[in-house]
Amino acid sequence: MREVFHAALRSHEVEIAHSSDQLKRDQLRMSHKTLDHKAAALCSQFPVLLRKAFLNKLEISSQFGELALGELNHEQLEQMDEAQVQERIEMARVLRFVQPIVQDSLNELNGLINALLGFDHVKPQRNPLRPQIYLKVLHLLMVESAVPAQVRIAWFNHMASALGKALKGSYIFLVQKIKSYGVVPLPINRAGVSSSRDSGVLAEQPISQQTNTGGSANQPNALTLDRLHELLAGHLADQRYAPPDEAETQAEGAWTQSGISRTEVSLDPSDESATGFSATIPATFEALQNLNQVDDDILPMSLTKRNVTSSADNLGSKRQMLRSRCQNSGQILSLDVMCKMVDSLVQDTRLQEPIRRVIENLEPALFQMAMLDVRFFNNKNHPARRLLQDITQRGMAFHSVDAPGFALFIRSLHRYVNPLSRMPVASPEPFEHALNNLNKMWLEESVASSQAVEQAVQVLVRAEERNLLAEKMDLALEQIPDMQRVPTAVAEFLCGPWAQVMAFAELNNTENAEDPGDYKSLVNILLWSAQPGLTRQDTAKLSKLVPKLLLKLREGLALIDFPPLKTSSFFDVLMSLHQQAFRPASDASEQQTSHPKEKFLRNHQHWVAPAEAQATGFMDMPAEEAIHSPAQQQADMSYGSMLDSVIPIASQVNLSQATVDIEQLVVGAWVEMGVKGVWQRSQLNWISPQKSMYLFANVYGGTQSMTRSSLEKLLATNALHLLSEKSMVDGALDSVVQTAMLNSLDMKL
Repeated sequence: MREVFHAALRSHEVEIAHSSDQLKRDQLRMSHKTLDHKAAALCSQFPVLLRKAFLNKLEISSQFGELALGELNHEQLEQMDEAQVQERIEMARVLRFVQPIVQDSLNELNGLINALLGFDHVKPQRNPLRPQIYLKVLHLLMVESAVPAQVRIAWFNHMASALGKALKGSYIFLVQKIKSYGVVPLPINRAGVSSSRDSGVLAEQPISQQTNTGGSANQPNALTLDRLHELLAGHLADQRYAPPDEAETQAEGAWTQSGISRTEVSLDPSDESATGFSATIPATFEALQNLNQVDDDILPMSLTKRNVTSSADNLGSKRQMLRSRCQNSGQILSLDVMCKMVDSLVQDTRLQEPIRRVIENLEPALFQMAMLDVRFFNNKNHPARRLLQDITQRGMAFHSVDAPGFALFIRSLHRYVNPLSRMPVASPEPFEHALNNLNKMWLEESVASSQAVEQAVQVLVRAEERNLLAEKMDLALEQIPDMQRVPTAVAEFLCGPWAQVMAFAELNNTENAEDPGDYKSLVNILLWSAQPGLTRQDTAKLSKLVPKLLLKLREGLALIDFPPLKTSSFFDVLMSLHQQAFRPASDASEQQTSHPKEKFLRNHQHWVAPAEAQATGFMDMPAEEAIHSPAQQQADMSYGSMLDSVIPIASQVNLSQATVDIEQLVVGAWVEMGVKGVWQRSQLNWISPQKSMYLFANVYGGTQSMTRSSLEKLLATNALHLLSEKSMVDGALDSVVQTAMLNSLDMKL
């Protein structure tokens, strides 16, 4: 880092000498002076912060890559000021300059680091020594040192080439060092890995003096991050509603190109001026819904055979016509952003094709809305945005057009959404009207789904409390010396089912008893009775205790609805131990096997009672030799009944094969899950505070719960794929941010 700072100082001096602008020279001298003053302190503090960053092994990179040095989404961009936007662009530009310099050595290092981390294939974003981390730390260091934003930008600009060289040298050294320990690197997948370019020509120049031959990004109206920031930050908020007559003029071409004239969308044109546009919205919808009635009647037969050949031909002309009617740069910008958002949604194959056609048909209305009211982009409660959000979120639930409920869902879109494409839009009210109608149609299913999820969460919260308490009781059992002297089956019983019994009694201890149900005191009795060497010395005591012991054990196991088959299996083991007390001692019978604590504790397996399993759709994935209770089998069958379709796992060629980190799963994420060759789409609705239990639900309210262990098994076998961790509308807007960032990087400086 010391060498990087020295190189930046020299680069400053060279640019100062060649600059003919007095103001620029003064700024460069100030930047040079500040860097010279702070360099020593920054160098001493850099390793401290860098070590902290290296230890954060769970840091996940942006799904758009790390050009923005972390996740830069539309919400973050909305909150940034102009200086922060410019600094983010400059840092991303530095990273893009550094990346090709270090790429070859970084590829080798990725293979070694990922091997050390225990992965089975290379995950570049999990390498804590990647260039993005160094830049983040360097930026944080400058911020904490009170370096102004404009000065930070200048510093990054002048240290880029030296930083690339320093990182390359460091990576080469680390690769040789790790290999010397005998570490075998994982094979590198060359597909998609950017190759190094010859950076020698650029090595001695600050980025500001380099040019590129970017194409579209250098066009005057290219969408850049600073322009998008103006839109999202509300700097264009004064462009709200155009007067009705102006709005209708602007929209005339859009809705007439759909083949519907103004008189066709108004039941009584002569009354419109008197009643106002809002009063005619319900009547307009009703008239246009009648035009769609024939389509609705034949929908089941033609669901996947819609004629879309003309849509592509009309799309370009509609957009060009709307662009020509834009009256200011704000409207042009809004139209461009909306076009990119719609394109992203229409091309997203996570939505079934008929849903994407509805969104495509909605374009004219969305484009008009974007030109009239820019609040669509920075207000999640805007009716048009909420409508698009509900369509895509509910549409994500369907794995195929043959899924139960899909025909009814697409019919509701045709009836209440398609009319928007055939009418002029002068306010958000048509979207609000369509949204209200859809919600009324979906209300019954939505309420049933919410209630099912709420009830399942209550059951799982109670189960989680019991398991956490049982885990604490396991730790107490671990301290009892006799636990090391009894057979493994007895130790596992006490640390498993019986710990659950004691925890259940404790949670339901309404009388504040010290030992509710006397189930804790039974532990020592059971341990004594399971040691023939001790019971043989007092068979009279054993004969007296056994009936009460068995009765109390059955009573306790009944509290948690422990499966009778497993109860009988344990009792067989216990009775065999009791019978040994009445036989002469032998070396075989007296031999006790010492077992380590971790063998019988097994890190505490979460227990979900059969009734809880049935109420939550619990899916257990035990070892092959484990025995399923009838209630558990019934729960598994109920899970199967809620699945959309049966498709062999091997045939899922369109599913992503990327490994999903369990830490990526957040509430609201949509997943595609395959169990025993059966696939379903579900949404993650709840994660326990301890992250030990997960609850998924489908669009019909069918629930699916599982432990973290079961979820990890699904991920390990590639039987669970993450479809989306955020709403599709937010994702589409984030993709616009990505495009704007890339365009900004390609702009000439």
